[in-house]
Amino acid sequence: MSDILESDILEMEARCASLKERLGKQVAIVGHHYQKDSVIKFCDHVGDSLELIQQIPALDARYIVFCGVSFMGETAAMLARPDQKILLPAAVSSSRTVNMPTAAQLKQALAILREHGHTYLPLVYVNSSVELKALTGRMGGAMCTSSNLRRMLQWAYKKSAHVLFVPDRNLGRNTARQMGLKDEDMAILRICDEGIDTSVDQPLDRHLLLWPGYCRIHEAYTPSMLNEMRFQHPGCRIIVHSEASPEVVALADAAGPTSFLIHEAGETARAGKANVLVVGTELNLVDRLNRKHMNRCTVLPLLREESQYDTSAIVKPQELLACLEAIANGTARGVELTDKEREDAAPCVTRMLFACGAANPR
Repeated sequence: MSDILESDILEMEARCASLKERLGKQVAIVGHHYQKDSVIKFCDHVGDSLELIQQIPALDARYIVFCGVSFMGETAAMLARPDQKILLPAAVSSSRTVNMPTAAQLKQALAILREHGHTYLPLVYVNSSVELKALTGRMGGAMCTSSNLRRMLQWAYKKSAHVLFVPDRNLGRNTARQMGLKDEDMAILRICDEGIDTSVDQPLDRHLLLWPGYCRIHEAYTPSMLNEMRFQHPGCRIIVHSEASPEVVALADAAGPTSFLIHEAGETARAGKANVLVVGTELNLVDRLNRKHMNRCTVLPLLREESQYDTSAIVKPQELLACLEAIANGTARGVELTDKEREDAAPCVTRMLFACGAANPR
């Protein structure tokens, strides 16, 4: 957005505000915490993936503008009423997760595990395709988010002694350790283009198998970064996202999902736990927390690099404006799912909501 004048941005924001007021209650705008303030200011609801998904069934608006990546809009479309449209101002897929499997890879992996005598129940991360959620739904599995993985693992273990979590190896290991699973109870799969790499010996009989995916933002943190921060800011408190490596989580003062990091920043500032709070997560959120708490606590990022912005999730003011204009002139097109995609993938989502006490099971 560097090639757009500040005056143009202000004009676009003014037009967004005018259109939002004119459209009234027929439009609801929801946005992920990783959005910039220029878009957050227009959001009726702001939250992490779970919080936003849980909002959908209760929204009366005919048009729901989802300021986030495409997988979030697709998930929302599974829960929306037939008379509602889910709109994505910037319909792009997230590039945060590395080694996300295709549905074909996951299908092959589950088949090979069955050949070895083990029926694994899949849990698939919210940041995944409709096809991946559909396959998980057909296999009796469910979706999860970073904030409810522990609860979903507990749900899964009531149904199966073997669970395959896709794709985040760090989030899976950190959560499993919190639940009391030992390292020998879990293993990270070695994969190939087809799915599980059968050319190498690897354990396929663990209580928890983990797909070797990871978040490129949170994977970047190293133990030396935490040690350097403690050297530069004696007495600082360090919190990181639970998608960081177990080695980093072990050195942090606390770790958890996005909602936890936001709450912990507020508590640190309110209770005076530390004058400096170092947060390891996406930079737009860290900078917002610093602005919010700057009078009581300095909030610093664990790593300040361009790679720490979730650029795929960012909705620009001009994109939000174009979306609102399309609603106003009757040309808005919502996320489109086939009946088959909706039928297969929706249970994957509703099972999660039911396990979290927010929906009826399917």
